[in-house]
Amino acid sequence: MVDTEHIFSVLRNPYFLIYNLKITSMKKKYIAGFVFACSLFGVPVQAQEYSPSATSEIYDFSGFNDVNILNLFYKVWQDGNRRYPTEAEFEAAGIQAQDLAFIRSHVRRAEIMSRADRLVPKTYETRNLFMNIPMDVGKDGSVGHPEGKFLADVYSMWQYTNLFGSWNHGVFSVPGAWVDAAHRNGTDIMSGIKFFESWNAGGDAEYSSFITQKDSKGKFKWVEPLINCLMYFGSDGINYNWEDISYQEEDIINFHKALWVYAKEVGFDNYHSAIYTASSSLTSANADALFGTKENGKTHDTMLNYSGGAFSYSMGSSVLAAEKAMGTTDGLYAGVWIAGMSGRGWDRVDVGDAHRCGLCLWGEHGQSRFMSYNTGDGQFDTQGNYQRLLERGFSGGYRNPASRPVVSDQNLSWERTATAEALETFAGLAEWIPERSAIQGNLPFGTYFTLGNGDRYFYKGKKSYAGNWYNMGAQDVVPTYRWLIYNTGTTTTANNIEVNYTHLDAYTGGSCIELTGKSNSTGNDIILYKTNLKVSGSNPYAKVAVKTIKDVKATNLYVILKKKDSNAWIEVPVGNVAGTTWEEKTLEVPGLATGDVVERIGLRVKGENKDYQLYVGKLEINDNSKVVPAEVSNLTAEVKQETKSSMAVKLYWNVEAQAKTRAAWDLLYNDEANIHHFEVLYKVGEKGAVQQVGTTTQWATLVPNIEFTNATDEPYIGVRAVSTDLKTYSEVQWLKVPRANANNLPERKVTYGNYGVSELDEYSEGVDRARALRYLTDVTTSGAVQNLDYHSDTRVLDGTQYVDALDHVLKVKQGQTVSIYLKAYDSTYGPLYSDSGGPDGLRWCFAGGWIDLNGSGDFDKPLPVERTASEIANGKTDTDPEGERIFFAGKVREGSPEIELSGSTYTFKIPEDATPGPSRLRIVFSDAWFAGMFQPVGYYAKGHSIDFSVEIQGSNPGRVVVDTRDQGEAEEPEGLGGTVDAIEQVKSEVSQAAYADGVLSFQNVEKAWVYSADGKFVKFASENPSSMNLEGLAPGAYIVKMQYQNVMRTAKFLVK
Repeated sequence: MVDTEHIFSVLRNPYFLIYNLKITSMKKKYIAGFVFACSLFGVPVQAQEYSPSATSEIYDFSGFNDVNILNLFYKVWQDGNRRYPTEAEFEAAGIQAQDLAFIRSHVRRAEIMSRADRLVPKTYETRNLFMNIPMDVGKDGSVGHPEGKFLADVYSMWQYTNLFGSWNHGVFSVPGAWVDAAHRNGTDIMSGIKFFESWNAGGDAEYSSFITQKDSKGKFKWVEPLINCLMYFGSDGINYNWEDISYQEEDIINFHKALWVYAKEVGFDNYHSAIYTASSSLTSANADALFGTKENGKTHDTMLNYSGGAFSYSMGSSVLAAEKAMGTTDGLYAGVWIAGMSGRGWDRVDVGDAHRCGLCLWGEHGQSRFMSYNTGDGQFDTQGNYQRLLERGFSGGYRNPASRPVVSDQNLSWERTATAEALETFAGLAEWIPERSAIQGNLPFGTYFTLGNGDRYFYKGKKSYAGNWYNMGAQDVVPTYRWLIYNTGTTTTANNIEVNYTHLDAYTGGSCIELTGKSNSTGNDIILYKTNLKVSGSNPYAKVAVKTIKDVKATNLYVILKKKDSNAWIEVPVGNVAGTTWEEKTLEVPGLATGDVVERIGLRVKGENKDYQLYVGKLEINDNSKVVPAEVSNLTAEVKQETKSSMAVKLYWNVEAQAKTRAAWDLLYNDEANIHHFEVLYKVGEKGAVQQVGTTTQWATLVPNIEFTNATDEPYIGVRAVSTDLKTYSEVQWLKVPRANANNLPERKVTYGNYGVSELDEYSEGVDRARALRYLTDVTTSGAVQNLDYHSDTRVLDGTQYVDALDHVLKVKQGQTVSIYLKAYDSTYGPLYSDSGGPDGLRWCFAGGWIDLNGSGDFDKPLPVERTASEIANGKTDTDPEGERIFFAGKVREGSPEIELSGSTYTFKIPEDATPGPSRLRIVFSDAWFAGMFQPVGYYAKGHSIDFSVEIQGSNPGRVVVDTRDQGEAEEPEGLGGTVDAIEQVKSEVSQAAYADGVLSFQNVEKAWVYSADGKFVKFASENPSSMNLEGLAPGAYIVKMQYQNVMRTAKFLVK
């Protein structure tokens, strides 16, 4: 007999748990760094403690491997030609609805308009671009999914991208948020990649044998399941890196042809399979295997392998071979490895027949080169630089697609130099690829210029959610032109006005655009969007939200629209503003009437201002048409990372409407339900004030950081649909999320405070070696009032690579000069020496230190007061007189052995105006091959960080911190009406589980799933189980997920 009361009393003790197990990958990379540390060094684990009913991992994609999923889809196809498994069938296979929802996309791929009127007429009209690159940083798992981080990959050049490769995800596992972003802009996106190399163990033999299996009728077994799977999830194809030989076997060829045939049969018109082999040319001999023939049908889209990193010299002959074989070059791409940009053959991609060949940028493997080469001083600077680097890569070095540097194949640097920005001399992909737009149909059109991330969430200019966030499902449709700026009324390019994305402020979301420069009375036109939008209602109007940075009333801004078959622009003045806070204006649009078609949308800056600076955070063109969206239903929450004063909540929901186009795959498109996007709302208590804390196009989202003021706060989460008319809403579906007993919850970890997280990016390649070898052994200072004397002979044990040394206090005076000595672990003959090919410690990192010198509670001035000689030699010259970085060491892609061998000393001076009081010193190391990840805040590459307390003494006045963001409480969202009290009633009981003697006992559980620590599904129970028999389980740690009504929780238990 099991004493369940005793078991639950044990369970309520948070120390019962095995902390920080992470199921982070679909490719069996399930155990986090702390497990590695324990197994290698035999030491105990210490990590953030979460409640017994909420674990630290956000996503569980352990069941998402291609064989598992294909078997599921095959079984239901055999059982009655059903094209998708039910939720219960997914559950029984260990794939749960709350994770499945993050893979699915409900956004129909938008149709691209004709490119006949392309900006650069010499480009080949149907030439396409395949961006065969990773997303964000890492491989599989949570990579690219909604997260509580700011510094992230918000790729935004969809307007040139025909196909995106999803290079760092396995097939069927691409994040639905990325699919949504791609589809809204008319881009197809792969579900993931299969990777084979003949020189690596296994090669392609197992997969080749699998996909060529046939049924009793001699038909390929996996054709229908594979296509049905893609159509159910909503992604657009499978991507291959197939550097082995089986792709040319007859059965392999015929299998892939059969996929195209079945896709066409069921209306999957944008299906792709793309292949990259060792071949750098298409010939009559390999055309059928790599591309297809008119007689036998399509086999693949193909990327011609690069030649020494450069475009193939066989582009022209491959074009002719494609046209002979298939009558088209659609799907033929010449690959280039963008590890470098010089010497890649940019000067010959337009020569002769090569002009008709698509281009494919490859590079690789766990992080886009645009991300890995990007740099910046702090998160804001880095995010802004990332967008500008993308713009120089696509629109050209001058960031205006109508004004590009001349084509050159040399001196194309990814990295900033003393005289030029990164890629400043590159002609840009706009030189060869015509822009694309899918903005068509009826009005409205709207954007907040949200990229999909932020250090906070804004609603109408004010903070409505505290904490970093990342969600590509929140990204607005991107501008067609980045940035097409003319002198008003002409096609003469201008450079006196500059446009940039910025996260320094926002109206709604996390970013906006900033207009700066010297405005004049003649004016400048910023052409943003190519459209084909019909005014279907009456009384058309424009909405625009602006903020002047300086105390200037005149915005000098106009909304401009161009009607079809007209050369004249309609100019709508925005007018003056009252002050320096955000203002939204609704403007009549004279000259626009029902039936008119808008073909261009932009902004005009006109009026004298030598120091023009304006934020634009909303641009909407609408009429009085009204469409009612479908209702949201079955809102369900999974509690994560719960402490006494905080929790994260993972949400998913359904929509009350009938699918049409893909009804047989149970895929309802948002537009079929008249839904443009969803708003995520939050309030404390049933009658509390409502805040908008996010938006998304997915039917799922993450609210990563809900903070409670009081122990009695009751969190309510709501979701509502926003109509395609952008002004009508569904009822709010509210859900009360019960909190676990505070007595059983740990304190919230406040180590970082407002200073932000500083930890290892666990998805970086080489993290195991970093955890074993990269840490500081000594940090000492001299010359201070009270010096540091820190020593450690132990590597970081919890896998984060971050050390909290706040109990060590550095006391300094204003104006005092201090020396700091750092010594790292000597990796010369350390663990994994032979595996890493030599010393692989902190010698291969950048190193830097920051002190909060203005008392702001964060590192908001990350630039240095002055640059080191090393930095200047590497092209970094900008400084900040109020900068907070006190030292820097390291060179790009070079080592600094002295940090390990003898240690290094750096000297810095505390400024005379440093703000007296408590402060912090943060030291960060990050791999010198990934300069963009070297930051005082965020996740670094294969490095290490440590925080010390600082006390600044002195009587001089301290620095003044000026926050230009709008202050005060954010207002409640529009259109709530009477829906605030519509609550999904959920009981306050919390699911619990306890294990003893082979039995897992439950309280308040309707469904439960058990997994091993490495992510393998063990058992599923439904129908209100009171217990689960687990006799025979091998000793180890296990995870149980429990659902009770519309709230889910997770617990961990040990089998001894």
